[in-house]
Amino acid sequence: MDKNNIGITSGNGWQFLSLKERFAIFQRLGYYSIMLWWGDGEKETRKDRIDLAKEYNLYIENVHSDMAFSNSIWESGTQGDHKAQEHIEAIKDCARYGVRRMVIHITNGDSPPDITDIGINRIESLIESAIKYDVILAIENVRTDKHVKYVLDNYIDSHVAFCYDTGHANLWCKNTDWLSIYSDRLAAVHLHDNNGNEDEHTFPLTGTIDWADIMKKISNSTYSGCLSLETEYAGSKDTVQLESFLRISYQSGIDLTRL
Repeated sequence: MDKNNIGITSGNGWQFLSLKERFAIFQRLGYYSIMLWWGDGEKETRKDRIDLAKEYNLYIENVHSDMAFSNSIWESGTQGDHKAQEHIEAIKDCARYGVRRMVIHITNGDSPPDITDIGINRIESLIESAIKYDVILAIENVRTDKHVKYVLDNYIDSHVAFCYDTGHANLWCKNTDWLSIYSDRLAAVHLHDNNGNEDEHTFPLTGTIDWADIMKKISNSTYSGCLSLETEYAGSKDTVQLESFLRISYQSGIDLTRL
């Protein structure tokens, strides 16, 4: 992990500003990299997002594919076909714009569908596309672990990797030691804190996560990316207040480097 390069997600509650305005703040406060939202919800096209990141000298650590309807991947019907194709088009755009890693969710909620043949076929089509276009699929730990483990355990390829979300791990699948199991597959991190009861996305070192343990395990993994924060802003639509939030968030990243 490059501890000197602190990153931030491109949008976690500050979409009331344009990407240009956000990126200008990120650059001014010292952020090195961003995790770009790759789904719907931004006014700017994917190409615009890439161009703005370059304009403000923000390294694109990874992109995050849209999370909606993730369970449909495992279910029969056109929605699942559409979702798989949506991911494939997102992979193609990563290759088109020179993005190396894409984070995906492969389920939603507490009770996702079972692992099915149709779902496996769709996942395999995503992996084939990732290999073809040389994009790393980083599968994120979510509320349940069965599907994530199935894909990571059955598809051993450099294009199939793991995204570790600290807040999710502090809430769900607490008996799964993700960072020990997949220390050699870690391609992305989402660093944020919570109280162990809600997915709060607060500043690291303000909740109940054992950060000394987390940072030691990340440092001992094969991860070589940025220290990427996924804190979430819930304040007023006030730029001064937002900048204060982002400044504190940045400082929490600095504090993590000491661990």
